[in-house]
Amino acid sequence: MVSTRVKKLELLSNEDKAYLTNLREELNIQAKQVLGYPCSQVFDYSSLYDFLSLPINNIGDPYLASSFRVNTHEIEKQVLDEFLTLTSGDKSNHWGYVTNGGTEGNMYGLFLARELLPQGIVYYSEETHYSVTKILRVLNLRNIMIRSQDDGVIDYDDLRETIR
Repeated sequence: MVSTRVKKLELLSNEDKAYLTNLREELNIQAKQVLGYPCSQVFDYSSLYDFLSLPINNIGDPYLASSFRVNTHEIEKQVLDEFLTLTSGDKSNHWGYVTNGGTEGNMYGLFLARELLPQGIVYYSEETHYSVTKILRVLNLRNIMIRSQDDGVIDYDDLRETIR
């Protein structure tokens, strides 16, 4: 018979615990100097700490039933609905999901582009997010980098000449 109690494994030595304590102290000092990227010091996240002990995984489509039920798909759909409202989107015809960050968003967007336009060419500026060039290689997408102006905006003259 399998025990209903699971013993928690002690994975850290005292040396490891001391290292992590020192690391946390150093990170707390450094965090006081962070203005925001990608998280902000303005928000108090302490009310969410209890969720860190749960194996939450939002794998799959938030609009379909999942065999993995430890998820927050309902909250994810609320977030998507809020963006629909903010962008005057069509609530009767939409789909989406919340990514873990900019890199995943870029990956999924470029993946969809490849699926919809397999012969397409991706034009991107030299100031684009660092993940884009990596993703272009991973997805084997044809691409051309366009120069940027001094202020970081894509150089429209270079774009115009390139697409001729």
